[in-house]
Amino acid sequence: MTPAKPKRNTTDLSRCGAHRLTSIVAVLLCLLFTNTLNAGTPELKKFRSKSYLIHTNLTRDEVRTFGRHMDTVFAQYEDRFRDFNARSQSQMPLYLFRTEAQYLSFMASQDFKANNTGGMFFFSPKSQGLATWTQGRSRSQTFQVLQHEGFHQFAFNHLGTDLPTWINEGLAQYFEDAIIVGDGMTTGLASTRRLEQVQHALNGGAAFEFKALVELTPDDWADILHNDPDRAALMYAQSWSIVFFLIHGDNDKYQPAFARYLKRVSTHRDSRAAFAEAFGEGSLRPLAKRWAEFAGKQQPDSINTAASRMEFLGEALRFMDQRGEPAPKTIKQLRDSLQTRNFVLTRSSHGITTETSADDPDLYRYLRRNGTMALFKLLEPARNDLPPRITATGLHPEPTLVWSRDNEGNLVQDIEYR
Repeated sequence: MTPAKPKRNTTDLSRCGAHRLTSIVAVLLCLLFTNTLNAGTPELKKFRSKSYLIHTNLTRDEVRTFGRHMDTVFAQYEDRFRDFNARSQSQMPLYLFRTEAQYLSFMASQDFKANNTGGMFFFSPKSQGLATWTQGRSRSQTFQVLQHEGFHQFAFNHLGTDLPTWINEGLAQYFEDAIIVGDGMTTGLASTRRLEQVQHALNGGAAFEFKALVELTPDDWADILHNDPDRAALMYAQSWSIVFFLIHGDNDKYQPAFARYLKRVSTHRDSRAAFAEAFGEGSLRPLAKRWAEFAGKQQPDSINTAASRMEFLGEALRFMDQRGEPAPKTIKQLRDSLQTRNFVLTRSSHGITTETSADDPDLYRYLRRNGTMALFKLLEPARNDLPPRITATGLHPEPTLVWSRDNEGNLVQDIEYR
């Protein structure tokens, strides 16, 4: 999330599939033994990737993983937004810390309060950059943060500073959900959590009025975010839902108009006027009705849903490992153990706290491509000092939760796709 002005988001909406990149695989990070000193933060070394200047206290190997991932993401953003010109061709500043405490200390040194944020794209007369941390969460979760906030940073540089907040955040979430496989990005994935929030609000008459949401000012957005967590969660989810609809709804019918709208607001055109010009006068009401019909029937994406549930199960396995407990052999053993102890996982994002309880039976299964439900499968650990892996066979791409240990011996989980 950006604490000051809105960031920028857009997409060359005629090309929302997976694309190939060139020369990314060969990009190596160069270590520059230059220290960046910030009050209250550790000494940071600088690494250069193709698209980012990374300030970090991580090791060379750790940084290489994140640098290559973000170079792939950045190249995808450039391809999809190729009709928009960058204000600067210099590498994007990325601050990647090991711990949350270091991240918070650094953000405070930049005059930003970052409590209850998973990461942030920040800008001020003093500085600008993308910042987050890695310890205590999966690499996949860090990737999601970097894709979300990294899109804000990319859009700020390529699309200006006046993008309406609902599009800004809606598109950032859209790309947060994307999966990187090799050099390509798979988009158009729909998370269960956001869909359930939107559909529950629509069914209960609590959804934001379409017109009211798309016309929220940055100050109105910030006020809801800081003072009404429940409405804030819906505000994010509904913004994502509307953006998803404008990209994919009715067989991509609205993509050209959405692209025209984004082009106009990127040149500081008034949002209301730009919307009317792009979609047509009087289009707002019928568009709102069609969105509600689309959102009410939309189904969650099985890949992201499975990966999210696998990460919950991974956190449970981490908990058991830290307590020195023997690892379960099957998903049923894991389920019984978690439900017996009433295991609950608490997470915070954008200042919104959510809890996931092990009592939910859906956490242990996933929907196959043929429409049948299946239990996740525990695989033998890759090493004796690691928990079991978790996989969801029959999905494409197929996700597998894998484990490693960092230089401090802490468990690190990741979702790999094949």
